Amino acid sequence: MSIEIVLVILLVALLGYVIFLHIQLAKKNIFIESTVRKLSGIEKTRSIDDMMAFLLETRKISRYSSYFTDKFLDDNTLNFILENEKDLKIFIHYTKAENDAVSILTDGFKFTDSFHKTALPVSKDKLDLIIKHNRRKFFGKYLIIICISNDIVNFYSTELEKAGIKNYYFENILTETLPEGFENSGLVYQLAPQFIKGYINYQTGAIVKNPGFDSYYNSPAFIKNIDLLKNI
Repeated sequence: MSIEIVLVILLVALLGYVIFLHIQLAKKNIFIESTVRKLSGIEKTRSIDDMMAFLLETRKISRYSSYFTDKFLDDNTLNFILENEKDLKIFIHYTKAENDAVSILTDGFKFTDSFHKTALPVSKDKLDLIIKHNRRKFFGKYLIIICISNDIVNFYSTELEKAGIKNYYFENILTETLPEGFENSGLVYQLAPQFIKGYINYQTGAIVKNPGFDSYYNSPAFIKNIDLLKNI
């Protein structure tokens, strides 16, 4: 009889512990949901799903935070990336080797069809910056900054439209070299190096500037590219 009583006590204790765990889990879920709702109230353009994905990504990244530092959100880094943001289209691209970063700085940025595949548009939306950085940072610690003035973007986008040229983008025009061969079933373009502002080692915060940077650069070759596309 005493054994049965002990078993009943153990069963009740186990049931009580399970209930306790459920209560703790519920409290954590309520906290997370309330935090997400607060964040979404601050950033109206973000959905609850986006915010949840951000929190999960942040938790995943934090596991590895002890292995390296990240200076991406430092004032010097953000000021360099977002300087004159209202007047520019700004893109970031990650690469592993500094040699590649130096090559892009001096020769320009190579891309297939459209550099939107590997270069991410950014703005002063801090949440958007963090999400994009955390998703791409493992592609390399060197962060290439591409800046093109809105005037240049708007002008050549309009010229493409006037010429009735479709399936091409302004970045396809902003090159002084002809497209090369095929890579992954697409032509390889090379954005003029004047649009490369520099690169950042986001682990150390070191910034390397491009002395030839000019976001308003407008080469005679660009308008010739429009004429070439007309004849294709």
